[in-house]
Amino acid sequence: MASKLPKLVLALTHAHDAWIVGSGADPNNTEPRDYDVIVPYSEWQKACMLIPMDAKPNHFGGWKCISEGKEVDVWCGDLGWLMQKPQMKFIWHVASGVRWQNVL
Repeated sequence: MASKLPKLVLALTHAHDAWIVGSGADPNNTEPRDYDVIVPYSEWQKACMLIPMDAKPNHFGGWKCISEGKEVDVWCGDLGWLMQKPQMKFIWHVASGVRWQNVL
């Protein structure tokens, strides 16, 4: 499934240690509507260089853009905080293949 990811998502996940979260990280969702990507604080400054100039601010203090026809939301954050949110069902670290699923 990683080969089907938009180029921006692949670049963020492989070069900047980012995680895909939400429905795009669900292994059963083969055609997600969009991708939500969380970049660690330590990589945010470098990762921002990949975000297109026409990106718009999103609700999480990050950026929303289109990459290869797919909507991509990118923001920086703490993965530990995110994993504590009950609405967060799936998290995927593409570079390592690690997936986390909230079973609550």
